[in-house]
Amino acid sequence: MTKRIASMILLGSAAVSASQDTEPIVWDLWPGMPPGETAKLSREYDSSGPSSRLVDGRRVTRLTNVSTPTLAIFKPEAEIDSGTAIIIAPGGGHKILAYDLEGTEVAEWLNSIGVTGIVLKYRVPIRDPAKPWLASVQDGQRAISVVRGRAREIGVDPARIGIMGFSAGGSPTRYSALVKDRLYEPVDKFDDVPFRPDFAVPIYSGGIPEEATITEDCPPFFMVIAHDDRDRSVAMAELYIALKKANVSAELHVYESGGHGYGLRRTELPVTSWPDRMEEWMRRLKLLGPKEASP
Repeated sequence: MTKRIASMILLGSAAVSASQDTEPIVWDLWPGMPPGETAKLSREYDSSGPSSRLVDGRRVTRLTNVSTPTLAIFKPEAEIDSGTAIIIAPGGGHKILAYDLEGTEVAEWLNSIGVTGIVLKYRVPIRDPAKPWLASVQDGQRAISVVRGRAREIGVDPARIGIMGFSAGGSPTRYSALVKDRLYEPVDKFDDVPFRPDFAVPIYSGGIPEEATITEDCPPFFMVIAHDDRDRSVAMAELYIALKKANVSAELHVYESGGHGYGLRRTELPVTSWPDRMEEWMRRLKLLGPKEASP
């Protein structure tokens, strides 16, 4: 891939180009107000400032005040398009979205290996303090149904749709893959389309949702965590053990150091080589390679 996806900041429901020469396809996630919403917040903005933490020496776009969730769809070059798509849920503690670090930069990498990258701009900051993850989970479940229901429009195989989430973005990832019930009332025909992904990729994320039912029919998992990532490493190990006991295909990589929030930005630490391991895993699962021609 020669195209470089740069940072994207969304103001209102419009998308600023995340590629130097290609505009993403942008879909609104809901036909009207999302579940539980009664009014829009003030405009979206990048909350990063001069004192904000850098990652690999570079700034991070920290988008907040999101009340109109969208899907930004980035397609790979046609000659390497596998037909596989991954919905990407950035992290940010359910307060902001690390939109470039854990969103558009991930879409760029996925495009380079032939995968359609779909960045989920879910609602932040927290709506319900008792369930800080709820709005993100509702948006994540809805995202999979919408992408699967409209897959042919964007040249995606509806049976090869995954979801990956970083940190707090692991909530929509785990809840869509492990929880059987939709956590909102259906609003249109797309909510008749199953929301369970065909594979799930939580990256430096948490553990098992209370509402989870882990059985053999759960999708394959690929997981990455650093040993020094507070208690998240224990939570992710517990998730792996539960998947193993249920005979669910799973791969877990635990690195000695790396902390949290590194995205795909390469450093001298081995943990930042995790995209190579994920690509190998996807090839073993036959999720990569040119897609088959339609009959």
